[in-house]
Amino acid sequence: MAEEGLIDDDPVYVAVNKDVGESRSTLTWALRHLQFKKLYLLHLHQPISMNPTSTGIEQSEIDAIQVSELTSTYDSLLKYRDICLDQGVNEQDVEIFCDVANNVEEGIVNLIYENNIKKLIIGAAADSRYSQGMVNITSRKAKYVTRHAPHSCKIWLVCNGNLIQTREGRFDLGGSSHSSSQSLASLHDLDSALIPYEEEVRAETDSESHALSSPEDQSARGSAALYYEEQRRRLEIEELKRELEQHDKMNREREEALSSSFGVTQMLYSEEVRRRREAEEELNRARAEIRDMKRVQKELEEQLYIDCPRRLELVEKERDEAIQKTEELLRNLYLEKGESSSHSPSSSSQWSVSNEPPPYFICPISKEIMQNPHVAADGYTYEADKFKIWLSHGGEKSPMTNLRLENNKLTPNRVLRSAIKEWLQQHPL
Repeated sequence: MAEEGLIDDDPVYVAVNKDVGESRSTLTWALRHLQFKKLYLLHLHQPISMNPTSTGIEQSEIDAIQVSELTSTYDSLLKYRDICLDQGVNEQDVEIFCDVANNVEEGIVNLIYENNIKKLIIGAAADSRYSQGMVNITSRKAKYVTRHAPHSCKIWLVCNGNLIQTREGRFDLGGSSHSSSQSLASLHDLDSALIPYEEEVRAETDSESHALSSPEDQSARGSAALYYEEQRRRLEIEELKRELEQHDKMNREREEALSSSFGVTQMLYSEEVRRRREAEEELNRARAEIRDMKRVQKELEEQLYIDCPRRLELVEKERDEAIQKTEELLRNLYLEKGESSSHSPSSSSQWSVSNEPPPYFICPISKEIMQNPHVAADGYTYEADKFKIWLSHGGEKSPMTNLRLENNKLTPNRVLRSAIKEWLQQHPL
């Protein structure tokens, strides 16, 4: 159940650390117990204090480190925003309010004055220090903010998802505008208005002091009440003066810090964002090229799937033609040897003319008579084992034509094998 029954126009600010684990419970408490129209995730980034002289590091490297730290801080704030969205808060109702300060607690107080913050939730202590019935504030930042923030700001101090203390807003400086000039003007106007009133009260007190010797109790009580009222007004004026002086001091320090570091850091951060954007565009281009390459590869595979059967038919046709030529060659050879009557390689006197084997009996690779002749894709016949050895040693081209082989398939040349077998029987030596 929400602590605030009605939703007013004053936005709620939640002070968060860079480490999401440290402030998650504080933000969760605010989301569960407060109703709001606008939520600001308030963070003060404290830049690393480094210089080339003391560290021995180049200024460009120091700038890169500071940009990296600022980028990491912004990534953490985005995680806080995601927590709000997961809890059902509309994205347009959550904004990140990040500033740079050398002193975090002073920077928070300074932002309260400048933006006239009326509602602030801040951690009272680390979650690990929470105990049942806890009432004390141990966080140094929370103590400082509670002590120096203007009275117009209501502060909830939370630890481990539990409300520890509440500092009620006692003073209304007028309006809920986020304008530092209006806030400062209100303080000056209030100071100017109270000083004449203080003098008036003092004059009335002096005039009434003579009546204190009177025996009338009513007059004495009125004078005492007037005196206490005067003291209360004086304390309030002094406190407002201190707050105004503190605000002026922090404003000067903040302007000095911004002029010295934040300008350079912001420029480097913008440069880093630009580089990231360019890297993302380059990545998208690379992805597009990969998609195009995959598309072309797919088209080639489809075309290859269509062409493969055609190539296979062509190779088989060439193989059959080679076998046919070999058979025709052998038939012509039989006719030349005078064996036209049998037309068969089994004739007993077929190879009696010469003791030298015919050239086509010889393997082009081993230069020996083939025992198991096979026809390759180039149309030539080889000893099967020798041709396989040729392929295993990187032989991608034909041993005879020196042209690239269409494939590595071998087809048995049975006619030639029968002829070689018959010849070997006739010439055992």
